[in-house]
Amino acid sequence: MLSTSATPYTQEPICLNGKGIHSAPISCLDFLDEDRCIITCSEDGSIQVRKMDTGQVVGNPWTDTGSGAVHAMAVSSNHMKVATGSQDGRIRLWTVATGEMTSKWKQAHSLAILSVCWSPAELNIASGSEDGTAIIWDTKKGDIVGHPIRTAHPHVYAVRYSCDGAMLLTSGYNNAVTFWDVKTREALRFVEACHASQQVHCVMWTPYDTIFLGCSNGIVRARTDTQAEVARLGDRTGPICAIVLSQDKLLLAAASLDNTISLWDPSTNQPVSRPLVHPNGLRCAAFARNSRLLATSGPNKNVYIWDLQGLSGDVSATNSQSGPSLGTSTAGHSLIDVRDTPILVFSCAK
Repeated sequence: MLSTSATPYTQEPICLNGKGIHSAPISCLDFLDEDRCIITCSEDGSIQVRKMDTGQVVGNPWTDTGSGAVHAMAVSSNHMKVATGSQDGRIRLWTVATGEMTSKWKQAHSLAILSVCWSPAELNIASGSEDGTAIIWDTKKGDIVGHPIRTAHPHVYAVRYSCDGAMLLTSGYNNAVTFWDVKTREALRFVEACHASQQVHCVMWTPYDTIFLGCSNGIVRARTDTQAEVARLGDRTGPICAIVLSQDKLLLAAASLDNTISLWDPSTNQPVSRPLVHPNGLRCAAFARNSRLLATSGPNKNVYIWDLQGLSGDVSATNSQSGPSLGTSTAGHSLIDVRDTPILVFSCAK
């Protein structure tokens, strides 16, 4: 059983096998090549791939002059393509095998792109922008499908498809999320996720007919089939900067700007460990495809790898004994032991 508070990782991170290229904070990251590599994007406009176990740079940096900061990234399910959204309001497609940019779509957003995601069938990509619009793109042609969605968010922070691809969820610089019909571009419903003074920074759609929302002061869970039953998870935290779901759908990780990472069972609304304490800033997170490893990063340009082995099995066993609940009570709930320091740290700094 863990102690009351996790122990921070205090060892000075070491840059393995040479220096990186990022001269600005890492904005997003993900796993590639069957979890053997990590890809990171930076506010300096650069993208780089490294070996997960050593931090060794793989190939040349991915760059495109004039893109500005890379704020968003989405990796295709077969790991062959990467879509990025940049400060210049354009989406770029990259081929993982060569690191080459294969497509740069027209500038349909007037301001920076803050979020991108593939549709379940990967025939489309959705993008959300600082200009308050969301756009659905044809991945083959690079053209806009239909017309841009003019949301009620002054800035669109996140876009996410439903599991069947029929709906698109948007969140942004206000306290509500909006469900959109992908075919008609009509708003189906609005859900007020938090207090009017708060914002919804990130979203995650689960197979359990629920969505998880990262707000300015914590995590909120809501049903996808109704505007009611909105519930806060756990205590207040700093702004939630990333919410990610493991490939096996058994673990949900929420990263907060207060430098903690909370781990949840998305089917029962219960925490599965005490919060992990992240060193030196936190901004983005990603699960490995094996659902065991979690990668995190932030302003210090270091990548941290956490080993969550054992959690998925224990969560599965817990699920078989208790049904889903939207309540927030954790009374009598046992928290599973998990290693509370990263197993690997490498620097992507210049």
